[in-house]
Amino acid sequence: MSIENEFVFIGWNTEGTSDKIWGYFLRPGHAGTPSRWAPPNYGRHCCIFWGRRGKAMKFKADVVGDDLDSLVRSKLKKGYLKIDETKLLNIWPTFINEAEGKLMWEVLAGKVK
Repeated sequence: MSIENEFVFIGWNTEGTSDKIWGYFLRPGHAGTPSRWAPPNYGRHCCIFWGRRGKAMKFKADVVGDDLDSLVRSKLKKGYLKIDETKLLNIWPTFINEAEGKLMWEVLAGKVK
């Protein structure tokens, strides 16, 4: 991903025959400078991603908040292991190229901000 995108959570599920990745990252948003009372992720758009290796990757725009935290907890309960970006690229070496290509079309189509 470009340097402006910040991975917050990446999960990998390999239970049974699964080989799924689920996570989210923050993308730049508003050009304005946040005030000191703004939330820490002000001006950032959250983008959830998921997919299986060898299958089409999917994206969904979302907001950062309690709902997202509970979604992460539910993924952990379902057997997803938290991994970092380095591990992700070892598991799925073409992830960045695939994500950038797919995400560009999603942004252009107005599905993701």
